[in-house]
Amino acid sequence: MKPKEKIFVVVNPEAGGGRGRVLWPQAAQELKKKLGTFDFEESTAIGHAQYLAADAAKAGYTVITAFGGDGTVHEVANGLMEADASSRPALGIICVGTGADFVKTLGIPPGLSDQIRIAAGTKSRRVDLGRVRYTSLSGGVESRYFVNIASAGLGAEVVRRAPRFRSFLGRKPAYLAATLDAYLHWKPQKVTIKTEHGTAAGVAWPDKPLIVAIANGRFFGGGMPIAPGADPSDGYFDLVAIGQFPAYQVPVALSLLYSKQIHRLKQVRHDRVRRVELASEGRVDLDIDGEPIGSLPAVFEIIPSALEVKAPSP
Repeated sequence: MKPKEKIFVVVNPEAGGGRGRVLWPQAAQELKKKLGTFDFEESTAIGHAQYLAADAAKAGYTVITAFGGDGTVHEVANGLMEADASSRPALGIICVGTGADFVKTLGIPPGLSDQIRIAAGTKSRRVDLGRVRYTSLSGGVESRYFVNIASAGLGAEVVRRAPRFRSFLGRKPAYLAATLDAYLHWKPQKVTIKTEHGTAAGVAWPDKPLIVAIANGRFFGGGMPIAPGADPSDGYFDLVAIGQFPAYQVPVALSLLYSKQIHRLKQVRHDRVRRVELASEGRVDLDIDGEPIGSLPAVFEIIPSALEVKAPSP
């Protein structure tokens, strides 16, 4: 660790159903051995991690580490984006949540000690962020950044339904059960998809897609590789839209999804874009980084090389 680096850790004790609270004492000891000194504060409510990160950036910290789940990483990244690009701190990630989707794309291993070593180390890489302007839950227009994936339709329904299964199922089974539940009970709506390519790319987007994913990272829903070729440092989104298919094809679709071959389905369309506009006739919900935030219409733009992240080289 460079001597000039000043470290702050945003701790979410509720991450992973309380795993954050259990694991933090061990993590703090290991961090102290590697860093010597660092400061930290626990988040206490939704949105608090963003405030803590923004405040720490103003206070001159050069590395701000998110100790929590994907939602904590999302909030900390939004807090960092409040700082000027010239003085924006680097983002460290120690993921103890249930999803751990973005760290998979970054090649950060799942073990706590390995994640601490990387967060406290000197290796880093620049990553893109997505910026989305959307219809909030209150009906107004809001804007946020996302590090991993935004999805409309079935993906947002899965995020909304997953907690009810997590109480008696593990992480992956809960997301799988929520996916099947949403597929059986949610009705797709007509969605208009527009990109900077217009019709030049020749992509015939599904009229009533099950899901539209705007991907900076590769995984969502607790390890589903919806965009297996996505690169968070290439300046593009991977835009994936999945059309409707009959119920008997669900096992095949899930098998292809988990084997990183979802694009073999004829109902799947894909493009690499910098800007996406989504609009719908009926209500279509939206989630970003695994958090339900509102609904369509929404506009997505890529912000190239927005953040420095403590991570192995790609």
